[in-house]
Amino acid sequence: MTPFVGKSLQTGKYLLQEEIEQGFSSISYKAINQVLKKPVIIKTLNLGVQENAHLNDLRKKFLNEARRLVKCSHPNIIKFREFFVEEELPYIVMDFIPGQSLESVVMPDKPLSEAIAVGYIRQAAEALKVVHRSNLLHRNITPHNLVLRQGTKQVILTEFGIAREFLPGAVQTHTNVTSEGYAPIEQYLPKAKRTPATDVYGLAATLYTLLTARVPTSPMLRQRIPLATPQSLRPDLNPKLCEAVMLGMALEQKDRPSSVDKWLSLLPNNLSNAAPRSMGSTPRKRQLGDRSNSQEVSTRATGNSLKQSNSALGLIKIVIIAGLLFAGFDYIWLKIKADFLDNERQPQESNTETK
Repeated sequence: MTPFVGKSLQTGKYLLQEEIEQGFSSISYKAINQVLKKPVIIKTLNLGVQENAHLNDLRKKFLNEARRLVKCSHPNIIKFREFFVEEELPYIVMDFIPGQSLESVVMPDKPLSEAIAVGYIRQAAEALKVVHRSNLLHRNITPHNLVLRQGTKQVILTEFGIAREFLPGAVQTHTNVTSEGYAPIEQYLPKAKRTPATDVYGLAATLYTLLTARVPTSPMLRQRIPLATPQSLRPDLNPKLCEAVMLGMALEQKDRPSSVDKWLSLLPNNLSNAAPRSMGSTPRKRQLGDRSNSQEVSTRATGNSLKQSNSALGLIKIVIIAGLLFAGFDYIWLKIKADFLDNERQPQESNTETK
């Protein structure tokens, strides 16, 4: 059991009930606000860093995360409730969102229809616009950090732990913390120009996964392992939609749309709402069809083989009969020849005896 489960905070206001997630330096719990009788999420430093010599710096980062959440208020952004320090540990209190992450919705092998996938991405994009207007980059847009609220089609953007302030186009130093497959190449560099195009990449990469149920190839590997286009994985996809995804995931910042709005303008309307078939399996109906086709092909092949066999047997019979006939004629000829020679010898033998 996690040591903090069952712990009460703020003189009994909050009770930690279960661990939800553990990150590199943080841990999140589902808790209950015992005053309001409502579930909440409480995030703090995990046990691995509580003895860290830089604990004070980590506390400041937690405080900064809380400040960033306060600045970013939107229906599609997780709601900040409170920040406090207790027993030298910082705590962030946020709304608990019943539901599941988009990662668990599509993985493994459950891609979404075009219309549903784009609908979720548009909601995340509206949240990101608020983040960017606050001069922040989220830097962690992934299917895992988008939660689908239970019983609704509402998507909530979470996890602001690595969000950072930015000056558009300025070279700045940011921590090079990344989510494999969803972070653009500039995020791997401690110093680089910071623009909204970083989060555009995360949005496009997330849409890639929602449409294909595949994690995109990391930009660090794409020179050796080319990124498969969404249409190569799902031929039924709208070509313009696939183009928008690939443009949003261009390796170089300068080659991507410079804002969320510009990227959204590339997404086509009137997209298919039909549920795609499973990427890794074949529908039952198709399997039965394939089997009957296989049987038909097999039957035809068997029939052809039988015809060929019968033809071959017939040819063999002809050869045998011809051979027998030839042998018979040869025997008869030899017999006639032998009788003729015998007849020739008999008079000579009788003359000799007379003499």
